Amino acid sequence: MATVDQHPIGIVAGSGIELNSILDTISEETPFSSVPELAGGGVEGHAYRFIRGRCGPAEVILQCGRFHAYEGFSFEEVVRPVQVMYEWGVRTIVFTNAAGGLLAPMKPGDLVAIDCIRTWPFKRFDLPESLNTDFIVPGCDFTGVYGWMHGPCYETRAEIRTLQSLGCAAVGMSAGPEVFRCHSLGICAAVISCITNSCVTPQVLTHQHVLETARNSSARLCEQLRAFIGTCQKT
Repeated sequence: MATVDQHPIGIVAGSGIELNSILDTISEETPFSSVPELAGGGVEGHAYRFIRGRCGPAEVILQCGRFHAYEGFSFEEVVRPVQVMYEWGVRTIVFTNAAGGLLAPMKPGDLVAIDCIRTWPFKRFDLPESLNTDFIVPGCDFTGVYGWMHGPCYETRAEIRTLQSLGCAAVGMSAGPEVFRCHSLGICAAVISCITNSCVTPQVLTHQHVLETARNSSARLCEQLRAFIGTCQKT
């Protein structure tokens, strides 16, 4: 993994996750709309901008918002932010996202360090069945496999059982295509999923519920990421 004094570190904030406080100073804010070939998005809980600043002595580029397959974007549009950060010198990215918990002990607010992504078949995106992440961010409550699904609907009971049979600990609608593009560019990628709901207990789930739980977990997630960046500074 590149050390922080060589390259800026990329951090991607998922649905409802607010990570601005990870930056001690801000030097520049760049809306997605001002970046060539970067599409516009309209999902609540995504600010659609890059914020460049510093966390201690480390340079950090914070990506607030992302694109999803369920919005109708092409694969290249979904992964374009990864390409942009690569062009800006980023060689390490930590993706965060909101996810459903597939293990009985999981509760809303838990953090899961993802070591592998299992991809759900999707005709429009040619993804491998599994993708390994490059490293684990320490200090999370669980470590496990993430199931990527294209959405837009939350998973059915049958889909949940299938994901569990595949060994998945969490499920969501982001990170899979992005990690795949990281691998092709030589970017070291990690994923942290914030559990916003339990898939084990039947419930009525709304996007507002997901956003609220993610926001409530943001401060703790910032602490984890600060610790990770501090460790990088010592490598």
